[in-house]
Amino acid sequence: MRTTLLPLALSWAVPLGAQPGGPLPIGFADTLLFNDSLHYNAFGYDGPAPLFVQAWFPLEGTLAEPVGRLDPEHLRFQDLRKPTLPVALQPVHRELLLRMDSAFIEYCLRYPFDGDEPIDYAPFSEQQVKDSLLALGTQAFRAALPLTASLPVIVYHHGSQGLCDENVWMAEHFAEHGYIFLSCNFHWPLHGAMYGTPLVWEPDRGSIRTMLRFARRLANGNKVFYIGHSWGAQEGWCTLYEPGLADAFISLETTMEWKTDSVEVRDKWPQVLEAITTQRYPMPVLMVADTEGEPPFPMFRGVQGDVRYLDPKEPFGHESYTSAYLMRLAGEGRFALPDREAMQRQFDVHAALLDELLAFLQQRAGRTSPAPVHSSGDPFLRY
Repeated sequence: MRTTLLPLALSWAVPLGAQPGGPLPIGFADTLLFNDSLHYNAFGYDGPAPLFVQAWFPLEGTLAEPVGRLDPEHLRFQDLRKPTLPVALQPVHRELLLRMDSAFIEYCLRYPFDGDEPIDYAPFSEQQVKDSLLALGTQAFRAALPLTASLPVIVYHHGSQGLCDENVWMAEHFAEHGYIFLSCNFHWPLHGAMYGTPLVWEPDRGSIRTMLRFARRLANGNKVFYIGHSWGAQEGWCTLYEPGLADAFISLETTMEWKTDSVEVRDKWPQVLEAITTQRYPMPVLMVADTEGEPPFPMFRGVQGDVRYLDPKEPFGHESYTSAYLMRLAGEGRFALPDREAMQRQFDVHAALLDELLAFLQQRAGRTSPAPVHSSGDPFLRY
């Protein structure tokens, strides 16, 4: 990860004139796709399920020589949530944002790391803390989506009750190294239902296929990769055995990795267990999970495919795979941060992990890339 991510101010502003061989400046665009195989009816809309797509990508120009339409100001996190939409979908997106905000507060702001007592942010409310963090700047500039570029493309799938923009740092990290990074909502708001309630109680292969087909078009003959976290990783295992969908798969903690009771797994994750015990995966797979040094991922030992494992040596939280969770560090000096040291350790592992994910996909993309160098020693167990 670049040093611009390390200070707790988290300003992330980068010059647009990238140096040869250095990080590329980053563009951001949004677009709209529809999953024609999934019907959605709520908040005045009735039709195929909408996918509000966010895209990060490298800019190959400068402010003086932009690629497409370019806003000269860095986007703030809140700006990533302002797509141009048809009138019929605007109420749906507003409702989605309300639920995303509630999930952000519940999972990323309310509790300290390894603690179950809410953080006292007085004199500020949780809503004020959330608004302040979302007003922080990103590294990206709004620009036109490069439809004719020949670049590898990544599709990211968030976890259950996750956010489409929960991994902005990951998106920017890949974009500045020459990838197009796509994310979207895999949840839709429903009247009187908890956020994350699926439209159909089965793996949503249709939305994944829709995103991966779009990624193939953007890639223009280049590689297409899939990264999923938690439920997003589970959905990957339930879908990616189909040949031609993805050229590599990164599975970030499905929560099954440390399980040894097949009866429990079959009860809680029957579709995932069926997939990993009956299907063959035609692409390289990198599995990441903190099993506290135990024998790695027993439920996945029989998977048919090229699978390798990465296990953080330090305790690494389930939400720590997302930059949304680590944004609280930016509040130091303004808001209460009772777990500052623990959060800094999570940040350090997260930064090292992004370098590992990049190295894994660089090789699959046919690019030469040195192995990550970790100044304090290798933070991972490798199997």
